[in-house]
Amino acid sequence: MLFNELTVTYLFLGGTGAGMCVVLSLLECFTARESMSVRLMSAAPYDSPLSRISSALALPSEFFTRAWPACFVLLMLGVLCLLVDVGRPERLFNLLFSPRSTAMSVGSYAIAVTLLCSGAFSAMSLLDNVEPSRSLSLAIAIVGVASGLVTAVYTGVLLSSFASVLAYQTPLLPALFCVSSLSCGLAGAFAALSLTEPRHPHVRPLAALTLADGGLVLIEAALLAVYVVWMLGSEGAAAGAWALIAGDMRWLFWGGLLICGLIVPFALERFLTHGNARTQLLWIASCLLAGGLSLRICTTGLAAYDVTQVSAFMLGLGC
Repeated sequence: MLFNELTVTYLFLGGTGAGMCVVLSLLECFTARESMSVRLMSAAPYDSPLSRISSALALPSEFFTRAWPACFVLLMLGVLCLLVDVGRPERLFNLLFSPRSTAMSVGSYAIAVTLLCSGAFSAMSLLDNVEPSRSLSLAIAIVGVASGLVTAVYTGVLLSSFASVLAYQTPLLPALFCVSSLSCGLAGAFAALSLTEPRHPHVRPLAALTLADGGLVLIEAALLAVYVVWMLGSEGAAAGAWALIAGDMRWLFWGGLLICGLIVPFALERFLTHGNARTQLLWIASCLLAGGLSLRICTTGLAAYDVTQVSAFMLGLGC
């Protein structure tokens, strides 16, 4: 096998943590805290676009106190899995201080910056009676969005760097991983919101977040369909596509990825009832995360079916 469990775990935890950092940083950019929102609305006309966005996304500070530390822990665990998988941690540090700019070094920088941003917001959320300035929060949030997106794309670029696997030689894979990471990031936000004690129903934020995730699910489904069709048309990667559709990975692909990871959460989000939203959000988050994990297991498993990995082909005995 080209990949082991640590690789899959890193791709999942790193992608989820990066996606969650992007989601939470965007909420911070839009001043999506109830306390900040009240001050903003008092200082700006009610019908201004900024005040409407802030009001629509206003979430309690308790939500961020739960969400940011969870994001930081996910990223830390992902980095630890990467370090253990590499075997020699100094290799990763060499990438950070390498004078050459490569995809690997850019990805390493992005992971480090994303970890720092999530750690900074975690510290600010957990410290009592400490409220950072709006300009500082906005600056960290903008950096968090950029670094989180690069990290999410990098999890797909990392697979694309294996030039011997034909199924990975397409820009569809980084795009698919990025969209999946953002959806998993929203799943983390849903889980944190379900654990937040509601003082009043957060109808508008829930509607906005579930609508955003519904769009991501549709985009992910479209990218996945195009990716499978592309593999079917590629002579070297067709065996992997058939393994997903009707072969050894069919149960994980159809059941774990398509049904559990895409169809079920999309349907639940459309029928979300705010009287029982906390329980429903936990189910949605669980399904989205299960789908994200299934995607990474399926994609890493494609290497075993790639024509370049078959020993007969490597020996020149293939047809």
